[in-house]
Amino acid sequence: MKKIFFLYFYIQKFFVSLQPIKKYLLMNMYRFLYQLVIVFVVLGCAGCGNQKKGEFDSTIVNIPVSADGKNEKTRMPKLEFEQTHHDFGKLIQGEKVSFTYKFKNTGNATLVISSVSPGCNCTVAQFTQTPVAVGETGSVTVNFNSETKKGLVNSSIVVQANTYPADTRLSFTANVGLP
Repeated sequence: MKKIFFLYFYIQKFFVSLQPIKKYLLMNMYRFLYQLVIVFVVLGCAGCGNQKKGEFDSTIVNIPVSADGKNEKTRMPKLEFEQTHHDFGKLIQGEKVSFTYKFKNTGNATLVISSVSPGCNCTVAQFTQTPVAVGETGSVTVNFNSETKKGLVNSSIVVQANTYPADTRLSFTANVGLP
């Protein structure tokens, strides 16, 4: 009988010693489920459609060429610049100059410029960020800093829009002399 009592005592002690582990596992399981619910709520609200001021609906972007290369007859904006190249002429190193390339939407749909990428760190570009209606005009202003340049400078700016083709290349030249 004594052996059974000791066996019972040790088994009970073993299960009692497991209680903190059970509590810990249960608590961590609840914590994990709570965190999982929070993640799903945050991800679910991320795409609630809150458009900020100045943003536009991406459904106005249209690619008119099919996979077989055929040009579909669809309504498309057309980006037409007054000029695509500008010559700043002779500059003294360190001089800062700017030029505004003006354009008109000559297509038959709303034009949206998605980005303007200068070709070097010496150039900063600003552009019309709102949608441009058919027949309306906009601009791309290029600011060139000649501080780190010398000699003949050829640079380009790529304008990306919802046109076909999507990229339009602007360029400028300058002849930078030492002071």
